[in-house]
Amino acid sequence: MKKKIFWIASYPKSGNTWMRAIIASLFFSNDGIFNFKLFESIRDFERKENYKFVKSLNKSDFNNLNDINVISKYRLEAQKRTKIIIGDFAFFKTHSANITINNYMYTSEETTLGLIYIIRDPRDIVVSYAKHKAVAHNKIINLMLSETSIYNKSCPQILSSWSHHYNSWIGLKVPKLIIKYEDLLKNTESILWNIEKFFFQNYKLKFSNIENKIKNILDSTNFKKLQDYEKKFGFNESRNNIFFRKGKAKQWEKKLYGAEKSKIEKKFNKTMNALGYL
Repeated sequence: MKKKIFWIASYPKSGNTWMRAIIASLFFSNDGIFNFKLFESIRDFERKENYKFVKSLNKSDFNNLNDINVISKYRLEAQKRTKIIIGDFAFFKTHSANITINNYMYTSEETTLGLIYIIRDPRDIVVSYAKHKAVAHNKIINLMLSETSIYNKSCPQILSSWSHHYNSWIGLKVPKLIIKYEDLLKNTESILWNIEKFFFQNYKLKFSNIENKIKNILDSTNFKKLQDYEKKFGFNESRNNIFFRKGKAKQWEKKLYGAEKSKIEKKFNKTMNALGYL
């Protein structure tokens, strides 16, 4: 099977981790009850272990995989070499934009089986991301406006701007499900049933005891449960602050200054309008 990868893609702080918890519980548990160990079943694709093969091809390149121009040459080959542990394909998280660097694509229809993309109001991303990185709002706004922002220095990816990130993924010609973070918050159960429907319609996948499984996923992956677990045991993806911080929409209304808000809305007007954020 050539198409090995199902992506869970998003701009940072858009709900990717929450979606991973949901998908991991749906696919990798018998009863839908989430535990943090399940995150290991859906890991970030951009890890050095996925590029070990480069050492036998070009030792100099292997020693310089932290250079975006070097690692980009091996993206598709790394995806083709992906080892499937359970089933016919693997889920991977990514925050990379799906763009071409020096004629090298990030991913393609050849290696990609499907995609879930989580989109979030960029004004709320500013608030959440700034808190996560312990920096000022303007620093995050400038990052989100830049087409050359780098994410993950050890295995670098181009984030690109918030709108370019979104548009780069929705253009991929594979079965895809676009989920708004705000809908996931407000209508979680409905979104879970949409996910179940998506996998059946596109891949003929059926889940046993699905009603009970969805009930357990709803209960075990709700934001309060994730917060409580992190407070008690910690979470290795947190940085300067608690990872599962608020889990709310429209935080920007009380947190962003007028000039900050206007800068985002002016730059991303077309995409925000299309998505109903304006």
